[in-house]
Amino acid sequence: MANNNIHGVIPVDKPAGMTSHDVIYKMRRVLGTKKVGHTGTLDPSVTGVLPIVIGDATKLTEILQERDKRYSATVTLGRTTDTEDATGKTLETETVPEGSVNKKDVLAVIEQFKGDYSQTVPLYSSVRVNGRKLYWYAHEGIEVERPSRIVQIKNLELTSDLSYEEGTISFDIDVTCSKGTYIRTLAVDIGRALGYPAHMSYLRRTGSCGFSIDQAIALGDLRDGTVKAEPIPIIDMLDDILRYDIQDEDLLFQITHGQKVVKSDILTMLGLTDLDTILFTRGEMPLGIYKTHPEKPDQLKPFKMFNNLWGTYGNN
Repeated sequence: MANNNIHGVIPVDKPAGMTSHDVIYKMRRVLGTKKVGHTGTLDPSVTGVLPIVIGDATKLTEILQERDKRYSATVTLGRTTDTEDATGKTLETETVPEGSVNKKDVLAVIEQFKGDYSQTVPLYSSVRVNGRKLYWYAHEGIEVERPSRIVQIKNLELTSDLSYEEGTISFDIDVTCSKGTYIRTLAVDIGRALGYPAHMSYLRRTGSCGFSIDQAIALGDLRDGTVKAEPIPIIDMLDDILRYDIQDEDLLFQITHGQKVVKSDILTMLGLTDLDTILFTRGEMPLGIYKTHPEKPDQLKPFKMFNNLWGTYGNN
């Protein structure tokens, strides 16, 4: 029988050769519950931090996905592929003579990508154009204009020496970036700036949704019971949201019934002049996240309610 009383987040270290959905399937069996999701897909060949959300924590996905990601990647100059990584079909090759690119060149180029950066979405991606995902066009051999969007590179460092092998040059980078950044596209763009076709030959996500790789638990250890599956409570994932602990019973009734509340009343209680988002709690129990009503700025309305966690009132 399914256990529907598990709520929280477990950062899993995803192994290579497994899809993110495969990890969800395995975690459902580990936890004995069906309400399991993740906060950002990793390709099968990519390893690293994959936060798994359980129960009412699945409602946190939209919030957690907005947080920065961190990656360790290898850029290889000399070949580019249709997928922009090592698994794809070769599109272009060019011999990179030893000494033609040095460490100083790489350091100068990666500096250019720090901050806001306009990135063209890769063809093999799930971004939709005219109602279809881009990888559908790729599989059908249909040319389509790919959108570009501004992403932010918060930090970018060269973390290895340059390695020369059979007409190629490879080097490792460490990247901290905003949501929606494609590291394989960054690798291609770095190569282009250095004057060579390039691809991403290795990727490991070392940070996601506030979790580091040191906090992630190997999936195998969870499956065989070496490490007990103990989800991190929802309340611990919301430290960056303004919090108000409810003592008033009338307000408690309003919130637990998912009713809108007068914004000025909350501002007075908090001694503030304005707010956009607030987490209402009762002790250490998160009740719900409220946001300013988009059409009635004098009201706060429910954004995410954790009714399965604290009771069965639901939202009216």
